[in-house]
Amino acid sequence: MTDNVFPYKGQEFTIRMDNGLEVKNGYLHDGKTIRIEFLTGDLTGTVMEVPFSWRELDGNNFLISWQEADKNTVVHCDNFVSRISYAYYTTMSGEFYQMKGTIL
Repeated sequence: MTDNVFPYKGQEFTIRMDNGLEVKNGYLHDGKTIRIEFLTGDLTGTVMEVPFSWRELDGNNFLISWQEADKNTVVHCDNFVSRISYAYYTTMSGEFYQMKGTIL
């Protein structure tokens, strides 16, 4: 994790994925914790707060990763300027999902 302050701390974004999943990701003011709220899908209504790591890449892209409370892992490549999110999600049972979404 970088020592810099996450530039989107204190902000939240809704992401609509191409598979119909919709989540709200809120980056808390501490710059180290993400609040995830599932708006659609099997986990609708589930809210969790977990630590996240991030790294800024070229072209306004941010690589963001975390492990959820149930130990599933998530990696995003989000561009908050172009409003595009690529997400990679691995479950503890070994299922792997690749998604592309729009940041609303």
